[in-house]
Amino acid sequence: MPPLKTRDRILLTSLELFNLCGEPNTTTIDIANEMDISPGNLYYHFRNKDEIITELFAMYESAMNEVLDPPKESNLEMLDYWMYVHLVFEKIWEFRFLYRDLVNILERNERLQKRFNRIVDKMHEAWRAVINSMREHFALQISDEDMDNVATNAVITATYWLNFQQIRSLGSNQSETNLGLGVYQVMSLISPFLPEEESDTLAAVAATYL
Repeated sequence: MPPLKTRDRILLTSLELFNLCGEPNTTTIDIANEMDISPGNLYYHFRNKDEIITELFAMYESAMNEVLDPPKESNLEMLDYWMYVHLVFEKIWEFRFLYRDLVNILERNERLQKRFNRIVDKMHEAWRAVINSMREHFALQISDEDMDNVATNAVITATYWLNFQQIRSLGSNQSETNLGLGVYQVMSLISPFLPEEESDTLAAVAATYL
């Protein structure tokens, strides 16, 4: 496998440091020092930190657009839906610096505001598609209006779950990396509309991940 180009190494190192330390707490000098390159070498590829963020956002955008395509297979089981939601949370975790400092990052870049809102819209449609699929496969007793409300709450949960979990983990032994808890919160929004048998199946799936 050929070595990574300097530009790609800058992006991967930046992502690692942003996730670990927070984007506001990480400077281009920190990134250059971590890579053991000169600041001038970094500035040759990226003029400032916002250019790095924009490039990382493009990577996040591509990953989310891919993972948000809902499963289209027939005869899906509850575990399949659980794993789909888990994949979405895994991508959010991979680019968690965006979610932890979301407002500050988006306020600085109007283009990213619009692009992030497109991701939000796609996530909303994905949750609606998942719920509609469950309505067909599991006789989910849910109206179109309730489906829209549940999809909205699922988007809110996915968007702010990491911040909530980070706050809850402060000063405690609770881990903020238990993505299964976030997945459970999303799936629990659907549980009240499931027939009893399928609700029990969801609880059994959740028990293996929590």
